[in-house]
Order: sequence, then C-alpha cells, then structure tokens
Amino acid sequence: MKNLSLIVVAVVALAASAQADVVVRPAPLDAALAKKAPYSMIGQTVFRSGQSYYEGSGTVVYSRSVLTAAHTLWDPTNGWSTDMQFNRARNGASSASSQFASRLYVFGSYRSVAARYGQDSARAFASDLGGMRFNVAPAGGGYAGWRVDTGLLSAGAPVLCLGYGAQFHDGKELLAVGTSAGFFPVTGAFLENTAVTFEGGMSGGPILYQVAPDDLRVVGVVVAGSDSPPACGIRALDDSGATFIATYLRY
Repeated sequence: MKNLSLIVVAVVALAASAQADVVVRPAPLDAALAKKAPYSMIGQTVFRSGQSYYEGSGTVVYSRSVLTAAHTLWDPTNGWSTDMQFNRARNGASSASSQFASRLYVFGSYRSVAARYGQDSARAFASDLGGMRFNVAPAGGGYAGWRVDTGLLSAGAPVLCLGYGAQFHDGKELLAVGTSAGFFPVTGAFLENTAVTFEGGMSGGPILYQVAPDDLRVVGVVVAGSDSPPACGIRALDDSGATFIATYLRY
C-alpha cells in the first residue's frame, strides 16, 4: 500500500482538543459478519505502480463497478496503475471472487491537482475518488448501496470505516473502525477526524452509514491516515461524486 500522509492544518489542531483523548484504531471485523452484505461487497485491491506492487481496498457499488480512492489508480510519477486485481470478501487465503479490472477511472480534477500540489495535499484528497470496471460482475450482480449526504458525516452520526490493512495487519482480513465524533471539513469534500486512525491498505475502503435498520450505505471512501498526530481523512460522497459514479460506474 502506498504511504498515506495527512495534511493537518491549524483548524485540525484546534479541533483535536475538543475530541476524545482515546484514539480508536482499526481491528478485524467479525469473520462471519464480513461474509454478509454489504460487507461482502468490500474487497482488497492488489496493483502495480512503477516497479512495485501495493494494496488498497474498494467496494462494489454497481454490478460491474468498484468504487475506490483515485490515488490507488494513478499517481504523478508512475501514471496509471496496472494489473489491478480485486479480491472480493477476502478472508485468509480465499476470496469470494478474484478478477482483474478492465477499465480504470479517476475523478475529473484529480490528476491535475495531484500533479500540481502533490498526492498528499488536502486539495488532492478532496478529489480522491476513483473507480474500476470489470467484464464480469464481481459479486454476480450484487452490490452495496450508496448515498450522498455530507451532513451525516459532520453531524457526529455513527459511521463505520472499513478496508484491508497492509501496515499493522497482513491484508488477509477486513478491518473496521467506528466513530461517532463526526468529521470536520478541511477543503471541499475532504473531511478529517482526529479520534480515529486508518492504516495503509485501507485506502479506497468504504465509509458506511446506517440509513435504516439493516440498510448500510456507502457515504465516502478512505483516502488518508496519520499516526502522528493521530488523524484520518475521507473523501465524502457529494453531488460531484454522485455524478462521477453515475457517469462512469453505473454498469
């Protein structure tokens, strides 16, 4: 997994003092629960960038499409990632399905912003949405629902952040970390929380919100993490994100 660093501006430092002193870190999700939808729609990505292989995460959001973070698909130095493999519902050495993407997409402004300001800039994180399309449906036509409502994230509503680890864990099991403290805006659709941390490999994993009993929806994706100072960053789904999904991933 590519290293993730978080740009922490002055407002973040001020907000940190208002949040809980205890920092919650990702831990493996119950193996039985990970096999049930919508958790079973999440998978590990393995891809090549330059001369090295990395790991990330993604979620099936339409029959043949997976939502992830743009920085796992393209970077200013090596260009497009190659050999993009999606291992859905990986648990140990086995996966519910495993296949290679046929097409990659990144949010319209991501490449220009990342090239100009750097991948680890708040501006790049604000555009850090990407997607993969497959010739064969990764989940046999099934997929996780998604919803646009950034107010849910800033209001302190409980959310669950998920993805496959590649820093403190070995990427063989789905990780989860929950928060009820809410995220605060940094710039655009890039939000942060200093009571929760992510780890390398979780990039592109979903942020889930329960809109109704037994109805969890994707409301954002993991894009950044920092251990010192503790913080995590997400790219929330907003109207522009919905347009991106509807244009390139609704298949």
